[in-house]
Amino acid sequence: MQNIHWETIYNAVGYVLKNYPLKIVLFCFLFLVLGLMISSFLVIILKKYKALSRSQKYYNWFVKLYIPAIFIVNIVFSLKIGLFCGVYSALKKDSYSISEQVYNSSTYYIFKDNRSKKVFIEDLRKVVKDLRQKNNNTKIKVIDIAKAYHIKNDMIDLPKNWMASMFVNRYGDKIYSFIIYGILDSVPNEGITNELSYGEFDAISEKLVVLNPENIEKSIVQKIQNLFLMILKSQFKTILKGILLIWVLLMCIPWFEFWIYTLLMKRLKDHNTIQK
Repeated sequence: MQNIHWETIYNAVGYVLKNYPLKIVLFCFLFLVLGLMISSFLVIILKKYKALSRSQKYYNWFVKLYIPAIFIVNIVFSLKIGLFCGVYSALKKDSYSISEQVYNSSTYYIFKDNRSKKVFIEDLRKVVKDLRQKNNNTKIKVIDIAKAYHIKNDMIDLPKNWMASMFVNRYGDKIYSFIIYGILDSVPNEGITNELSYGEFDAISEKLVVLNPENIEKSIVQKIQNLFLMILKSQFKTILKGILLIWVLLMCIPWFEFWIYTLLMKRLKDHNTIQK
């Protein structure tokens, strides 16, 4: 199960509430209506199977409290699910813009012109050369290139966009891996994988020199966006699974209690029959 970083989630909720309040209201309203419908259906089913009826007077009054309890629980959970789904939808919509902010803070100056691009490629070649001297393998992992480059060249500046800045702070290492992969993958017809030979790297670096910076930029932003969406989906999927599990357990309480009551009443009836 993916570990949930609650501070990041709460900050993301705050970010969306500030920038997309109407979207949150809409999602909460839709899920609230759905929750009320589910509550009504569950109460009808409970009544149909007489799970809300007891022979004892005060006990019978007590179990009737399940009706408002079901509605209250479903309202709370519906609003919570609506909130998280609204946040997920808003961040998904904003993902490319956030990824551009991350790009602008980390690699914009590398590819702002052809001269900067050539300086970066030479720097990258030095990193790979150092790795080659320390490694006897015939191939080199892209992630190792990213780590080595990251040590020598940290992020130039944090994004002005608060959400993008938090993303950089939290997942900086992974972002660099995707950036390096995006740069190498921007060369047409090369089919970059997680590993490449030193000869393949030399050939790719030669093509990067003459490649249009705009093509490189597009490839990088898309890779950053893919990482952002992957993390976003993983976090919110884990949260929703937890919420739904708790909801199911709470909705099972009336049935579990009714099952125990039915079992006890049956045993009491059998005992009285034997006594007679």
